[in-house]
Amino acid sequence: MTEISFYQQIYPIIVMMPIAAACFLALVLVKGDVCPGQRKRITENMISIWAVLALGLMTGIEEYATAPTLIVGGIAVFIGIMQNLIQSRLEGKRAIPSSWLRLPIALAVITGLLVLWQQKQPLLLLEAVLLGAVFAHVILLRAKHRLQAFNVILPVVGIASSVLLMLGLLIVAGLNADSSQMTVIQEFVIYRAVILLLALAIWTIPLYTKQEYTPNLVSLTTVLLLFSEVIGMGVITAF
Repeated sequence: MTEISFYQQIYPIIVMMPIAAACFLALVLVKGDVCPGQRKRITENMISIWAVLALGLMTGIEEYATAPTLIVGGIAVFIGIMQNLIQSRLEGKRAIPSSWLRLPIALAVITGLLVLWQQKQPLLLLEAVLLGAVFAHVILLRAKHRLQAFNVILPVVGIASSVLLMLGLLIVAGLNADSSQMTVIQEFVIYRAVILLLALAIWTIPLYTKQEYTPNLVSLTTVLLLFSEVIGMGVITAF
């Protein structure tokens, strides 16, 4: 295993999470039965996506991010924030056309592909799906959405991706680690699994208790999942 810095661990995660969340929200706006008021609130809350993406790019600006990634990602953030400023000036339930979001989201996706190409870690895509699903869920709840189907779909997507991710992580660790490293790797994998299971348990509480989801509950899930995936990325990137 090679030594990696904390910023090297979090950079790809913080960049990929909002990109995946933007894709989920685009799906909601296109396929969901969204009223004008909900559309306005969801679009306004997408400022969180561009803020987190900007933060992710800044964590890699000194060493880890390539110039094309910074340029394309920076343009996506700029356009996204400008669109959000326009949205904030619209009165009533008026919202900017969903077609406007295609350009910044497309640029964000290109940014994600550049990060995947640079990192050369296929499991990063599963991490993006997991974290993007929970981040999109937080944004929808803060936007006071009424699309109950997505309160089921997003956690299910998160659970499925987390299972695949855990299997992939075990395979990568098993194939690349020697006997002297196995004990340390097992500890990291166990710690990650415990935090991941705790996060998923919290995320799915409303599903089996038939209670309403709250932004605070899913926000706590997001923090725990981020922590678990930083540990997981530390194992993946070290090989």
